[in-house]
Amino acid sequence: MLENYRMLDLSRFLPGPFASHILADMGMDVVKVEETEPRYGMNRDGFTSVDPTPEQEAHEVAHNPVARNKRSIALNLLDPKLRPASQEVFYRLARNADVVLEGYRPGAVTWMGVDYEAIRKVNPRIIYCSITGYGQVGPYVKRPGHDGQFSAVAGLQGRVAAETDGQHGLGVGIADPASGLYAATAILAAIIEREQSGEGQYIDVPMMSAAMTFGLAGSTQKPIAGRGARGGPSLSILKCKDGTFLSTGNAETLFWANFCKALGHEEYIPLRDDRTEKYSDMVRAVQAQMLTKTRDQWLEILVPAETCVAPIHESVAAALDEDPQVKAIGMAWELDHPLEGRVRQIGAPVRFSRTPSVFKSWAPLLGEHSHELLREAGYDDTAITALEGHGIVKSAATGVAAR
Repeated sequence: MLENYRMLDLSRFLPGPFASHILADMGMDVVKVEETEPRYGMNRDGFTSVDPTPEQEAHEVAHNPVARNKRSIALNLLDPKLRPASQEVFYRLARNADVVLEGYRPGAVTWMGVDYEAIRKVNPRIIYCSITGYGQVGPYVKRPGHDGQFSAVAGLQGRVAAETDGQHGLGVGIADPASGLYAATAILAAIIEREQSGEGQYIDVPMMSAAMTFGLAGSTQKPIAGRGARGGPSLSILKCKDGTFLSTGNAETLFWANFCKALGHEEYIPLRDDRTEKYSDMVRAVQAQMLTKTRDQWLEILVPAETCVAPIHESVAAALDEDPQVKAIGMAWELDHPLEGRVRQIGAPVRFSRTPSVFKSWAPLLGEHSHELLREAGYDDTAITALEGHGIVKSAATGVAAR
C-alpha cells in the first residue's frame, strides 16, 4: 500500500519504532538511521542487548517485531568531528525521502544538524514528525523521561498510586503505544494533505498529550505490583512526605548516576544492574528518604539534576487543572457551549505546523444530522418523512440545542 513512500527513522525505544513499524507493515520503505555505538547504555528498540556479540545480535533481531520490514544504516551523527560528513549522508538520503521521524528531546536534532529546518532546505516536501515527551514549548520540554513519567503528568498513575500507597502501578504502558499510534496516523494524514497542497510540514506528538487521550483506558487498568524485573521493590512510584507521589524511571546510565548523586548516595550507582538483595535494600532506603521531603521539594532537587522524574497527578482532570506543561501545549481546551456555558475538554494531542487541529462542532445529538445526510444521499423531504415514519431512521428533536 505504501511502497512508494520512504521514511528515515531516527527514533529509539518503543514510541517511534512502534509508529514506523505500523507503516513498514503497510509497505513503507522505513530506513532505521542508527548510532554506530550504544547510546547511554541502552539497547535497540528495547529488544536487543546493549552491545551484543554477532551471534547474539543474529538471534535477537529475529525476535524484534518492531524492526521487521525495515532497513538499517549506522550513521555517526553524534561525534562533532564526523558530523559534517555524516550530515551530508543524511541529506542525500533525505532528498529522496517522504518522512523523517525522530524521538529525541527538543534541541537534539538541531545539535546534530538534522532538524526540520535543515531537512526541508534539501527537500521542501518532507514531512517531519517528532515524538517528544512534553512537546516543543513549556517548562518541561528539556526534562528527560519515559512512559511512566509522561503518564504520571497526564494523570493516569494517580488513582492507582493513591489507592495502593505507591505500591502498585498501571498494568501496561500507555504513553509509548499511544504516541506511536498518533504519530503513524498523523504522518498518513500529512501525506494525504501533501497530495493536495504539494507541501510538507512539521508534526509534533507529545507523549504526555497522547497518554491524556487514553485516560479512560488508563483509569480502568488492573493495578499490578510496583516491582521491576528483579522481582523486588521498585523505584517507579515514590511516596513523598506530603502524601503525594513521584514517578521515576532512570533506565540510562547517565540519568541513573544523576539520580544517585542528587540523593547524596553515589554508592548506589553500581547497583543499577544488581540482581541481589542489595538492590532491594537500596530501594527501601530510597523510599524512606523520599518521605523526608514533599513532592515539590524533591522536584526542585531532581529536575535540575537531569533525572527522569515527574509529578503523579491524581487524574486527567487534575492534570488539566494543575500542570503548567499541560496548559503550555494547549491540551486544556476551554470552549463556550450555547447551553452549558464554559466547557473544558482535552485538546488534540498532535501538533501540525501548517494544518492545526481546530474545534469545529460539538458532539452531535443522536440523529442530529439525519436530514442533512439523507438529502446529501439524494432523498427528498417526502422520502425522509417516510423513512422516519417507518422507524428506518431517527432524527434529533428540533430545538433541543442551539448549535
